[in-house]
Amino acid sequence: MVYKDLFPVMETVLASGVTLLGGLQYHRVDGYRPLTLDLYSPLKKGQPHPRQLPLLIYIHGGGWRRGDSHRCGVFTDFPRLLGDIASRGYVVAAVNYRLSSEAKWPAQIDDVRTAVSFLLNQADAFGIDPQRVYAWGVSAGAQLAASLGNPTESVSSQDQHCPVTASVHGVAAWYGVFDFTTLGDQALQLGIDIPDDAPEWRLIGAEPGQDRTARFRSASPAFHPTSRTSPMLILAGKKDRKVPYLQSVQMKDALDRVGVPNLFYIYEEVGHSFICEDNPAETNRVNLLAINQTIDFFDALAF
Repeated sequence: MVYKDLFPVMETVLASGVTLLGGLQYHRVDGYRPLTLDLYSPLKKGQPHPRQLPLLIYIHGGGWRRGDSHRCGVFTDFPRLLGDIASRGYVVAAVNYRLSSEAKWPAQIDDVRTAVSFLLNQADAFGIDPQRVYAWGVSAGAQLAASLGNPTESVSSQDQHCPVTASVHGVAAWYGVFDFTTLGDQALQLGIDIPDDAPEWRLIGAEPGQDRTARFRSASPAFHPTSRTSPMLILAGKKDRKVPYLQSVQMKDALDRVGVPNLFYIYEEVGHSFICEDNPAETNRVNLLAINQTIDFFDALAF
């Protein structure tokens, strides 16, 4: 499928009435490109905010090596979808982060946490309720969103300029990697090939044959849940040939062990990005179902 980038580069008002501010810089790490996010708000610019709104952070996928805040799976006009979600009463922020070709783990979670802190430090200006902050991630973004949901997770960061703790109050994770230490065995069990130069290994930055256990554990959200971990919605396709659906099963089991509320759905006939090969109608049906389940999950927490 060929994707057309329909994203506006300047502030604009979408058909839903939501104001979109694209490419807002939230941080710059010396030696790297500026880090940006796209902000979707139903609030009118220049007018007093009658109430604070929940914040929903979208974190894109792409194997940590590609992708951007404008895209998600099979959706061809994703900004419009985010605008529609914002029109329901959310401030939505779609975040870009350093890719694995630019920096290795934990740069990616550092960046996302910094973006959350930036938004919370500007909560009054953006009309955000700091007590209603949620994260939605797909694929690589699901690993980052789930990491945000673990507020006690230990991740070394060189970015100490943001005083606000970057944790969230609910997470939706679509077809994510949650335990790097079991990924290879699960792939073997399901007959999935994961090569030595797979995106997961590129993210960690260790060469094949090196002991990567400590790095794997630090990047694995399934190792870090506590009773304070955020409620989570976990969605996966059983026919996924990129990320074993057993990763999602394992994340659910980790949450269950510490009593964290979660919702868990496996779609039987679809793979990664909820694509059903040779059946576009099923692809569309499941992606629409996943969007609706995700919105319902956040609505139940936020309102």
